[in-house]
Amino acid sequence: MQSSDDVAAAVGRNVRALRQQRRMTIDALAAASGVSRGTVIQIETARGNPSIATLCNLASALRVGVASLVDGDAAPRLTVRRAEQAVPLWSSPAGSSAVFRIGTDPPDVVELWDWTLQPGDSFDGEAHPMGTVEVLSVLAGDLGLRTGGAEPVLATGDTVMFEAHAAHRYSCVGRRPVRFTMVVLQPGDAGLVPPTSIAPATPPD
Repeated sequence: MQSSDDVAAAVGRNVRALRQQRRMTIDALAAASGVSRGTVIQIETARGNPSIATLCNLASALRVGVASLVDGDAAPRLTVRRAEQAVPLWSSPAGSSAVFRIGTDPPDVVELWDWTLQPGDSFDGEAHPMGTVEVLSVLAGDLGLRTGGAEPVLATGDTVMFEAHAAHRYSCVGRRPVRFTMVVLQPGDAGLVPPTSIAPATPPD
């Protein structure tokens, strides 16, 4: 598994290279991603580990998947990611973690994550673009999920699929850690408004 310093260096190198390939300034990338200019500079110079939300926002602005930010290699038809190549992108003081295993680039994004939440710990996920779906499968322990008005508790072996365009929360239920895999499916047209429902354009302020 890569160290946090290795991850920061890879992300910084790849964000800078992709930004330059697209002839974007730091200010332009900051505006397109909603990430502050200072944060973009810190990331490109490997002076900090970005949050999952920041990585997703940068990937969206650069029109790539998270995979291209953490390793940048061109994906062949067969891609093998060894255990030591797994990228930990979130951790908590309690010892919880979210490990990015593998993913694809747009237009159709698929990501595989490996999560562990310690007892009493939780993670709040931001809303994804409309059309995004998450699939969770519990490998050990009990997982609490909150999305919309639903709050199911999933036991070992249970699997759930839900639309992820609203904020959601994963939490560990009980006295033992919960481990689960998560697949994120984001089609290329996610977030696009159907033509029939597009309101007439109004001039910008």
